Amino acid sequence: MPFYPALKISASNSSQQKAKKKRTAQRIKNLKKALIDHFKESSVGDNPSESVRIATWNLREYGGSKYNGRDYECVYYIAEIISHFDLVALQEIRIDTDDYDDFDNLLRILGPSWSFIATDVTDGSAGNKERMVFLYNRKKVFFKNIAGELTLKEGVKIKAHFGERIKLEQGLKLKLPTGSDLSGTYGARLKTSGGQKKLDADLEIPLPNKTLLELPEGTHLTLVKNTVVTSPGRGKANVTIPNTISGDDYRLRFMNNIFDDSLRQFARTPFLISFQAGWLKLNLCTVHIYYGDDGKRKLEQRRSEIEMLTKALANKAKTEFKQDKEAFMGVLGDFNIVGKGHPTMEALESNGFVIPEALKSIPGSNVKKDRAYDQIAFWNPKRNTEYAKLDVMGANVFDFFEHVFKKEDEATYRAENNNGLKDKTSFNDWRTYKMSDHLPMWIELRTDFGKEYLDNVTD
Repeated sequence: MPFYPALKISASNSSQQKAKKKRTAQRIKNLKKALIDHFKESSVGDNPSESVRIATWNLREYGGSKYNGRDYECVYYIAEIISHFDLVALQEIRIDTDDYDDFDNLLRILGPSWSFIATDVTDGSAGNKERMVFLYNRKKVFFKNIAGELTLKEGVKIKAHFGERIKLEQGLKLKLPTGSDLSGTYGARLKTSGGQKKLDADLEIPLPNKTLLELPEGTHLTLVKNTVVTSPGRGKANVTIPNTISGDDYRLRFMNNIFDDSLRQFARTPFLISFQAGWLKLNLCTVHIYYGDDGKRKLEQRRSEIEMLTKALANKAKTEFKQDKEAFMGVLGDFNIVGKGHPTMEALESNGFVIPEALKSIPGSNVKKDRAYDQIAFWNPKRNTEYAKLDVMGANVFDFFEHVFKKEDEATYRAENNNGLKDKTSFNDWRTYKMSDHLPMWIELRTDFGKEYLDNVTD
């Protein structure tokens, strides 16, 4: 259960501080009632001891400082919501190795029965200094001491949205045909930084025919293995090289670091954990899939990441876990899926993964409820087992903005000091950095299969 020490009103509190604490306490009470009613409406389960409630929630830049970060009011609301679940996969958690005050505050509010497992930060700009975290209530769920990061095997990579590129560095140069000039005006996405206009996205310019690539010293021509040659003697080959070189037999070996990271692992490494709740054994992978933007090529990288993920997880489920027929493989998190029927959704529902019907009816998990960004899916959920089943007892998303940081509260928050809400700041954007721009998505699964186990023994 959550604890609320920061809400105690003291004589030294200003009138504004007292009003804020009273408002926070009342809103927590509202949240409690709303969550209880929400689960009654969305679940068929009536005995909490026989089920486990699992959620996924992207907490927008949790630990960040935009709009002055999150104060105790925000963290109390987030903790109250999390406390109504048993296991929560969180994305966009920024825990520095030297300072994780925001996350530590959340844990203290949740209480000693809650524990967590966090990923490392994925290197590179795509990793965005984020971690993914599994938060779980040890009274309902126990960690089976198996955890790992999911990486693609050798030879299997995700192609970057820009295709394959080489850097024009280390003496590598382009020479345009005589009379050519690429200077001019092009459509581009821009930003202002340091008083200067800069590109906010890559700008690609077609090259004219007969453009030449000048190679620096240290570049080698490679004839690949199994190219047909003649031999004047042991350990030697005669080769004939034409003036114009092309074809399957030839490659160029450049200097180190000349390629522009064209083939990649996952933008943020998926995190795979084994848990058990009652009789139910779950191998859960949480993800935060590459977003980019909705441009055609970046969408393809997003789709490719999702497809590679489900393929890798399906292979793992078939091999590493097939010795335990009672364990289920699930994946949950922020997939940045555009919507139903979109190729990004089709990629998730490939390689044997199935989204429960109760979740398919949800219109969206973003604040506007028009994007299917967050999802929960299971591999081959109806396969034959001896006793356990993936029995879905409820599923939904919870809209916290109906109860906290409501639109009608805008004037109240604008009158307060030091909360980052300035005159020209959008209230709708501001409040997503206090709570999130994603709604928590959840599923409730049955955990008591004692009768089925005993029936299997006696029969």
